[in-house]
Amino acid sequence: MLAGGRSTNISCQQSVTFDHDTAGSGLVVSDGGKRLKYFSKASRSSSDDFMRFDCPMVLGKKGFTSGRHYWEVRVGLRNNWDVGVATETANRTGKMALRRENGFFAIGKRGFDYQVHCTPYTALNLCPRPRQVGVYLDYNEGRVSFYDVERKLHIHSFTRESFTEKVFPYFYLHSRAKKSEPLVISSMVD
Repeated sequence: MLAGGRSTNISCQQSVTFDHDTAGSGLVVSDGGKRLKYFSKASRSSSDDFMRFDCPMVLGKKGFTSGRHYWEVRVGLRNNWDVGVATETANRTGKMALRRENGFFAIGKRGFDYQVHCTPYTALNLCPRPRQVGVYLDYNEGRVSFYDVERKLHIHSFTRESFTEKVFPYFYLHSRAKKSEPLVISSMVD
């Protein structure tokens, strides 16, 4: 359900999973690709190549080159996370600036601050904090929108983008806490 009580079209709901092959340092994908956990001492897979991120980021397994797509992610009470989309050619190594110019269209939380990853820096005033975030991609229209699922509220939209390559669901997760909640992708379709 999108903001304003508008229902998502069942044909755009996606069964998104985390792509183990792109999971960066410290990330562990489990539960059939639906659960993402951060462990500072997690070992890296032997498939360290150009697909894998250097930092605790991961893409969804399936990318999109057209159409409308919607998925939901339980972020819980975590303090360091991002959700959104990234282009196939977005940089995966070294220091990255998470901005639309670099192929990232995302929102996130660092500590107690919510933000849109863009230039100039844009803070989000979200109170109470969302525990489940919906991501809506309309590739053809060039729109990426974010929703507080529980409250049925619109959070932010990137609009009038000109996607020219495949885009993937994008996630970031980091924690220094010994016991931290995972990011969980909700099952939208069976």
